Amino acid sequence: MIDRKEIIRYLGYKGEQPGQDILDLIEVCVAEVEAAAVPKHVCRRFPVRVTGETVAAAGLTFYSKRLATNLKDCAEVVFFAATLGVGVDRLLQKYLKLQVSKAVVVQAVAAAAMEGYCNQCQKELEASCAEEGLFVRPRYSPGYGDLELAVQGEFLQVLQAHKTVGIVLTEGDIMLPEKSVTAIMGLSPVRTACHREGCEMCGNVNCAYRRI
Repeated sequence: MIDRKEIIRYLGYKGEQPGQDILDLIEVCVAEVEAAAVPKHVCRRFPVRVTGETVAAAGLTFYSKRLATNLKDCAEVVFFAATLGVGVDRLLQKYLKLQVSKAVVVQAVAAAAMEGYCNQCQKELEASCAEEGLFVRPRYSPGYGDLELAVQGEFLQVLQAHKTVGIVLTEGDIMLPEKSVTAIMGLSPVRTACHREGCEMCGNVNCAYRRI
């Protein structure tokens, strides 16, 4: 189920309800995105070592104060990648050529669908890890806060994302299909006070789509 409130937020409505014509268009686009999407994801677990602002896992080294804080008390991490597939990209490109106004709504629907799928995957991971007495930390993605986007290529190589879920990286560090996400999630025997994700962990306070 794609969260309609998230779609409306991605469309830029802040504290407002769009008109019935937009609401109707959202439903049309939801149906088309659901028909086009072929969601896939891959997860791999690795031991992690956090030293100061340095995080080492799977032969990679990340320099990020925020990520290091996120992973406090974690002995393992999960490398995660997910995508909605090329069909959604094709749908968006179609409407960018034929009807830009509809393309904007398709983009918002796809973004909400991607977030919803990642949340679903994380809930399944949480249920599995709970059997081991482990708690899953918030998703933290390359490009968030002070974690450089440049790590994306090596991250995807570790996951063999091209083979497992069909994600490739352009020379400009853009993932294809475009509606794809990568993230690191810590595993810890220590339950945190709250579960934060997305905007709450991002340092870009000027983002138009920020929740808080």
